[in-house]
Amino acid sequence: MRMNPASSLRPTYCIDSGAKNIRDRASKITASHRHAREKVRSIFEFVRDEIAYNFAPQVRGRRDFRASHTLEMGNGFCMQKAALCAALCRASGIPARIGFQDIVDYKITGPFLELMGTNQLIHHGHSAVYLDGRWIALDCTLDRALVERKKYRLVEFDGTHSALLPETDHAGKPHFAILKQAGFYNDT
Repeated sequence: MRMNPASSLRPTYCIDSGAKNIRDRASKITASHRHAREKVRSIFEFVRDEIAYNFAPQVRGRRDFRASHTLEMGNGFCMQKAALCAALCRASGIPARIGFQDIVDYKITGPFLELMGTNQLIHHGHSAVYLDGRWIALDCTLDRALVERKKYRLVEFDGTHSALLPETDHAGKPHFAILKQAGFYNDT
């Protein structure tokens, strides 16, 4: 990922890191941390676990993709959670972007698979942060409560390596496969 980190610090329409609720929450989440790595880990865990995953939220317009809206709602799907993670990082002075992947979710089965007609998800949203001179991909989509209930693997961020959706569940059965990394952007 070759991207200028300085261009990934300012607020944008969806990654609205200048919104009051975003600035306030970022300050609260990162108050006890001095280093960027610790701040990102806390932000990642907050978005992953405190913003519940909602596979089918009501989306009426572009406004519903704004990070401040997702924070206010307390839930969201992948793109919304990715924008929120990026906004909280930017509000904490850490360059961040949103990215898109095409993935397969092998857990989409039964009536839902019939309704969708596929288990491929196009434009799955995740984030990237700039730490220690390099970009690191983060996926905070699936919250801990959902993962534990469904017996999935929890995505964890160690502060150094990418944290992406796991290939298998706890039983070792296929869960996710990345078909294509579509890129990372300063806004959606």
